[in-house]
Amino acid sequence: MTTIASAGSDEPVDWSRFDSDTHRTAQNSCRHFIRCAVDGTTRSAVSQMLGYARTVGDGNAITVTLAQLTGPCTLAPAQPDADGSHRPADAKRPTPL
Repeated sequence: MTTIASAGSDEPVDWSRFDSDTHRTAQNSCRHFIRCAVDGTTRSAVSQMLGYARTVGDGNAITVTLAQLTGPCTLAPAQPDADGSHRPADAKRPTPL
């Protein structure tokens, strides 16, 4: 799933690069008071909340969402597969019918 970054830029964000087993495990293991946004689903939601907080000028929400996006559990996006796709090798793929 690729969306446009909500932080005011027009650059597309490939959230699937955060959709690996390592990212999901780190997300589930986070025990910080302000939960880190590690996996693709959570990072996408927090990014949208950050965009909204910036739009309405909510300084507290901006602080919290930035803390989530840059927390200690945060991992770099996975590298593309050998075949050149941007999906991580251990990402869940749809099962064929």
